[in-house]
Amino acid sequence: MAFQLGPADSDGDSDSDLPFPEPLAQDAFSPSSTDFSPHAFLASLRNRHQTLEDLRAELRTRSKNLESELVELVNRDYADFVGLGSSVKGGESRVEDLKVGLLGFRRELEVIVKAIEATKSEVEKELRVKERIRQEKALARNLLALMQRLDELSSLLLLDGTDSGTGPPGFLEDGEGLTSTKRLQKLVDSWVYIVGFLLPRIPTDHPFLKAQEPKMKKCKETLLIDLRSALRESKAKGDQVRCLNVMGLFGDLNAEADAVKVLRELKR
Repeated sequence: MAFQLGPADSDGDSDSDLPFPEPLAQDAFSPSSTDFSPHAFLASLRNRHQTLEDLRAELRTRSKNLESELVELVNRDYADFVGLGSSVKGGESRVEDLKVGLLGFRRELEVIVKAIEATKSEVEKELRVKERIRQEKALARNLLALMQRLDELSSLLLLDGTDSGTGPPGFLEDGEGLTSTKRLQKLVDSWVYIVGFLLPRIPTDHPFLKAQEPKMKKCKETLLIDLRSALRESKAKGDQVRCLNVMGLFGDLNAEADAVKVLRELKR
């Protein structure tokens, strides 16, 4: 009796029809997977119809493959690193040239800085000279103005030998008397300008100022004499307005004590 293969035993039913397990997912071992759990991984393989020994063999194979890939990656990166070193080989001469150029530029810069410092010192020196000349010119102008004002005041006070001209005795050429308020005001203004404006601009120990002290003293004494005369005349005439004006001129000269003294003499 012969046996005949049925449809189920035919060559069409091969091993390929069996439920072979699919390859392990590579992303399960990804380095970015920080929450990897062996238990969860094994649980996901329950439908693979695979023995534990087969799984171990597959994992060993996967580990060897990963090692091979890692070695290949390291070798490739190392080759690139060596190639990079070779590509920059010979750059020492360029670096040295750059260093020499920078040193040369530094020396040139130091020369420029020294030249600027020297120029700055010269400019400051010239500015000091200019300032000194300016101060000397200002002093010379003030000395000249003082001399002119003193000569003018001395002439108005008739201290330089001038007289009253062709007019009546005791009168000036413009017809005003020596004790007129207008003349005395002009004299006092001239004196105040000398003492209040010019003298503060001149050093107190200047030789010219020392030489002019006697003349200045004589001018003030003469001016006070004229003011006393004008005050006596005003009191004698009973001219209260002129009397007050003359007393104001005494105040401009800081000589109020002289005015009080004259008034006391007149009351005796």
